[in-house]
Amino acid sequence: MNQGKEILVGLVIIAAVLVAVVGTLWLQGTNFGRPSTTVEALLESVGQLSEGNPVTFRGVRIGHVSAIEVEAGDGGVRVTLLLDGEVSLPADAGLVLGPESLFGDWQAEVVSRARFPRFPFYEVPPNEPTTPRVVGGYALPELSRLTASAEQISLNLAELTARLELAFNQETTDNLSRAIANIEAITQEVRTLVQQQSELAGAITANADTALAEVEGAAQAARRSFERMEDFMGDAQMDSILTNIRIASAGLRTVTEELAAEDGLGATLDRADSAFVRIDRIAARLENGEGSIRRLLTDSAFAVRAESVLEQLSLLLLDVRENPRRYVRLSIF
Repeated sequence: MNQGKEILVGLVIIAAVLVAVVGTLWLQGTNFGRPSTTVEALLESVGQLSEGNPVTFRGVRIGHVSAIEVEAGDGGVRVTLLLDGEVSLPADAGLVLGPESLFGDWQAEVVSRARFPRFPFYEVPPNEPTTPRVVGGYALPELSRLTASAEQISLNLAELTARLELAFNQETTDNLSRAIANIEAITQEVRTLVQQQSELAGAITANADTALAEVEGAAQAARRSFERMEDFMGDAQMDSILTNIRIASAGLRTVTEELAAEDGLGATLDRADSAFVRIDRIAARLENGEGSIRRLLTDSAFAVRAESVLEQLSLLLLDVRENPRRYVRLSIF
């Protein structure tokens, strides 16, 4: 009876050990003989990632983190991923470390680096071996880092606010108000200037259009005049007129030559000179006061008596015309 109990206790202990070993291996991601692929990743830091955390690709778990080692020198951190089976990863594969849930568990997600162009993935040195494959990774900031960053941002905002309060006092406000008023006045002046220039440009354009119309009209009139001149020049009457002018010029030249050749023209010119000499002599005598004409021109009393005599003579002639019987008596018997 006691021996049977001891055997039962031993079997229970053996079963418990087996369950513990299998559970531990299962929790560690042991594939129990299934094929696997090893991929390594280099990162600046791994945050709260630990061995055994899952590895996902497109939201599907494909393996787990098998090892985390710090590289010598400044080589970053090397994370070894144990992937289940043969997994085809993108050509530009990268590893992003981040929280899996709100309870602090982390995961490693294999992504295409083209989807996250702003993430500073770790650049893999060119001397890394090709087997196993080594990719660059990036760890998202932890909550503690975000809190520290938020605190730093808050401090910066507080300092900036203090500087703004120091800079924007009442004097600064008044200056800004005056500056805004000046800018508004300048804007109004610029608007007025632009409007004036626009009106001036419109007037210039209108004058230019009028000038162009007048030039066009003058060009058309000139074209018509040239056409009429061409028609006139091409008319047969023009040839006749030119011929008559040529004949008249030749006849005038002949008459001039004949007059120059005759002696009568010279005698006429001599008589004209003699007449001009006599006229000069008479004018000289008048100038010297000789004769009654000179007295008539220079003596006002003589001119008045002569005018009176002429007036009386005119009255006498008028009375003779009106009363001829008073002066002429005709008697036959």
